[in-house]
Amino acid sequence: MHTVIVKYKLPVPIPRDVMMEEFRAAEARFAAMPGLVRKYFCYDEGNHTGHSVYLWETEEQARAFHGAEVSRKMVEVFDAPPECIFADTMLVVDNEQGKITAPSG
Repeated sequence: MHTVIVKYKLPVPIPRDVMMEEFRAAEARFAAMPGLVRKYFCYDEGNHTGHSVYLWETEEQARAFHGAEVSRKMVEVFDAPPECIFADTMLVVDNEQGKITAPSG
């Protein structure tokens, strides 16, 4: 598995409820996305900074998604270019499901 952490600093403060509307508008796009295991939509309202955490099945899927088109869309929607960190996911502790996964790779 592969994790991508995305950070984007908004040029102006956006209220939490408005950000939630944007997140909800994108929800369906991610619900059935091939290779995407999980995505977290996060927002630090005080610093007007968005964060997303993606868990992908493979690094190839992660890098294919987080390319120029996604960067363009982030600038279009939020007027903020994303900073992406790509990392090999070595261990997942999932207390909700009661399991620990050590992806092979």
